[in-house]
Amino acid sequence: MPTTDELIFAMKTFAGGMAAFYFSCKLGLDNPYWSLATAYIVAQPFAGAVRSKALYRVFGTITGGTAAVALVPNLVNAPVLLSAAMAVWTGLCLYISLLDRTPRSYAFMLSGYTAAIIGFPSVAAPAHVFETALARMEEISLGIVCTTVSNMIIFPRALFPVLSRRIASWVQPGLDWAEAALAGKEASPEARQARRHLAAEAADTSMLISHLAYDILNARIAVEQIARLRVYLISIIPILNSVGARVAELEQLGGITPALKGVLAAISAWVKSGKAEGADALLEDIRGLENEPVQNWLSLLRTSLALRLEELVRLTHQSRKLRQYVLEGREEPASLVQLNAEYVAAARQHQDQRLAVLSGIGAALAVLLVCAVWIQTAWSAGAGAAVLAAVACSMSAAQDDPARALTSLMRNILIVLTGIFLLNFGVLPAITGFDALCLVLLPLGLVIGVMVSRPATFNTGMRFGAFGSTQLALENGYHANFLTFANNSFALIIGISSAFIVTRLIRSVGAAMGADRLMRANWLDIAAAAEARTAYDRAALTGIMMDRLGLMVPRLASVAAGADDAVSIVLRDLRIGFNIITLHHEFWRLPPVMRDRIQRIFSMLAAHYRADPRDPPPQALLLMLDEALAALMHDAKTYREALLALSGLRTPLFPDAPPPDLGGGTAERSLMQPVPS
Repeated sequence: MPTTDELIFAMKTFAGGMAAFYFSCKLGLDNPYWSLATAYIVAQPFAGAVRSKALYRVFGTITGGTAAVALVPNLVNAPVLLSAAMAVWTGLCLYISLLDRTPRSYAFMLSGYTAAIIGFPSVAAPAHVFETALARMEEISLGIVCTTVSNMIIFPRALFPVLSRRIASWVQPGLDWAEAALAGKEASPEARQARRHLAAEAADTSMLISHLAYDILNARIAVEQIARLRVYLISIIPILNSVGARVAELEQLGGITPALKGVLAAISAWVKSGKAEGADALLEDIRGLENEPVQNWLSLLRTSLALRLEELVRLTHQSRKLRQYVLEGREEPASLVQLNAEYVAAARQHQDQRLAVLSGIGAALAVLLVCAVWIQTAWSAGAGAAVLAAVACSMSAAQDDPARALTSLMRNILIVLTGIFLLNFGVLPAITGFDALCLVLLPLGLVIGVMVSRPATFNTGMRFGAFGSTQLALENGYHANFLTFANNSFALIIGISSAFIVTRLIRSVGAAMGADRLMRANWLDIAAAAEARTAYDRAALTGIMMDRLGLMVPRLASVAAGADDAVSIVLRDLRIGFNIITLHHEFWRLPPVMRDRIQRIFSMLAAHYRADPRDPPPQALLLMLDEALAALMHDAKTYREALLALSGLRTPLFPDAPPPDLGGGTAERSLMQPVPS
C-alpha cells in the first residue's frame, strides 16, 4: 500500500500536470497534452531532483528545437538527406549523453529526440517549423513550471535528510570491515558484506549528491563537504583491504610483534568508539612501527602495514570530523582541512566509448529504417513511428541490455494503448467539463504517481504517465477518431519494434557481460600503468577503479553470486596498480642494472594483465621479484620505497608462495649482474 509521502507526491504531480494542461488550453496552444506529459516526465520524489531535471529539460528542448528549425526547412526537399541528418543528430546526442553519468546527460539525450519530435511532424509544413518548436517549448515550459511549483509549495520533500540517512548507513559496515581487517579476518562474511555495501553506496550516492545542489534546504552549501566525504569513503576501501591482507599474512608467518599487536588493538578500540578524538596518539604509535629497520621479509611487511594503518587513521579521523559537521550541524572546525595526500581518491567516472558509439549508431540506424519505410510507403503516421524509434533507443540506451528494456517498454505501451482505447471511446465521450475530466483521471494519476515515487517502478510509472498523456492526446474538446487512434498506435508499435530489432543486432549485452567489460577495463589500466603509457597516479587509479567497482556490484548481484569474487579481484588489482605506480616513481633512483630488471617486471606484468589475470602469473615473474628484493635489501634504507612496492606486488600476485629468502651475501652480486636476454 502507498505511504503518506507517496500519496502526497502522486497528488501534487497530478495537480501540477492538470494545471499545466488547463493553462495550455486557455492559451490556445496546439498540443496542450504535452504539458501534462511533461509533468510526469520531470516528476521526481524530491524537490531538488525535480528542479535539476526541469532545468536540463528546458535546455534540451531549446537545443533540440533549434536543431529541428535548422534542419527541416533546408532539407525538406531532400527526404533522404533530412532523414540522415536527423538520425545522425539523434545518435550523436545519445552518444554524448552516455559519456556523462550526471543529471546533465538528460539534456543531451533530450536534445536528440526532441529534434525528431519537432522535426518529423513538421515535414508536411516546413514553413511552420519555427512556430511548432516555439509552441512545443511553451507547452513543455508550462508543464515544468506547474510541476515545479506544486512540488515546492505542497509539502516539499527535501533530499538532504534522505542523503543523510544513506551516509549514516555507511558507519556500521565500515566498523564491521575495519574490525575484521585489523583482526586479519578479511575473508569473513561480515567483511565481504561490508565491501559490497560500501562499494555500491559510493556509486549510488554520486547521483544524489549531484541533485543536492538544487535542494530546498540550506544544505546546498554542504554539497562540497558531502562530495568530499564520499571521496573519503572511496579512498578507505582499498586501504582496509590492504590492511586486512597484511595482517592476515603476518599472522600466518608469526610476524605480529607485541608492539604491532598493541597498536592494532588500540586502533580497533578507537574505531569501535566512533570518536574523532584520539587519532594523534595512535599516529605517534604508528610512526614508531614505521621506523623499524627493514632487515627481512617480515620487517618489510610490518613497515608496509604501518604505512597503511597511518592512512587508515588519518582518513577515519577526517571522515568522522566531516560527518559530524555535515550530519550534526556542528560548526566547521578549523582543523578540518582537506586531505591532499596521494591515498585520497580523485573523482573519476568510467566511460565506455565502445558501447556509447554502438548505442548512437543503433539509434541512427533505427531512425533511418523507419524513415525508409515512411518515404517508400508515404504512410501518414510515419513521422510518429520515426519519433518513437528515436525516443525508444534513447530511453533504453543506458541499460546493459537495451533489447530487454525495449521488450519491457513494449509491454508497457500495450497496457497504455488498452487503457487509452477504453478512455477515449468509453469514458471521455461523456465528459463535458474540466472538473469532470480531473475526477475521471484522478485514480489513474494517483496510481502512476505512486509508481513514479518508488525506485523499483519508476521507469514503468514514468512511461505510463508520459506515453499515456501523449497517446490520449487531450485537447480543448473531444476529438477522438478510431482510425487516427489505430494508425497512431500502429506507428507506436512499429517505432519500438524497429528500435528493438536494430538494438538487438547492434548493441545488446547482459549484466554479466557488462560487469566483465568493466573488469577488463581495469586490467587494461593496470597494463597501461605497467607500460607507463598512462598518467595515472594513485588517486586517479583509485577513483576510476572504484567507480567501476560500484557499477559492477549491482550488475553481478542481479545475475549471480559473483559479486564477492569481483570485489576481491578489483581490490587486489588496485593494490597491484598502486605498487606499479610507486615503483615507476622510484625507477630512476635505482642502479642502471636494476632498472633493467624492473623493466622486465613491468613487461611481464603488462603481458599478464593484457591476457587474463585470473590465470596464475608466470613463475618467472616470482623469480624476478625475489631477485629484485634480494638485490635491493643490501641498502634497504636507500631503496625503502622500492622494496615496499616490490613486496606489495609479490603478495597479491603470489599469495601462496613461501616467503622469499632476502638474506645471504648474494645481494650485491645479484645487483651487479646484467639481466639475461
